[in-house]
Amino acid sequence: MATPETDEQRRDADARLWEHHLHTDTMLFERGNLFLVAQSLLAVAYSSTATSASTHAAARVLAGFGLALTTIWAYVGHRYHCYNRAIQRRTAERLADYAETYTASRISGPSAMPLIAYALPTLSAVMWIVLLVVT
Repeated sequence: MATPETDEQRRDADARLWEHHLHTDTMLFERGNLFLVAQSLLAVAYSSTATSASTHAAARVLAGFGLALTTIWAYVGHRYHCYNRAIQRRTAERLADYAETYTASRISGPSAMPLIAYALPTLSAVMWIVLLVVT
């Protein structure tokens, strides 16, 4: 049987939950940035190789690698987005100030999180598929 929390224990648990929430939120955006940089570098490498008539095979390999990297990005983004949503719900349940602020500041339209987790990898996948087709 769990013992009741003291006020100090509850504050410590709330502080840990808040730090965990901030960490998961930051990690989702940082991973998105990392994948965007990697995709950009691949796109530059692709464009460099695609302009040379003798290296179309290399361009196709780079496009295939870009598509594989995009698939990994989408998988990682999905898993982390789901985890982040769970932490966000738990934070809102536990911290009334966070729930009030989140509710008051919510604007209509899609949240940035699904766009980072799903829309960017989808756009990248479309780009690599088109590049594979035209090469």
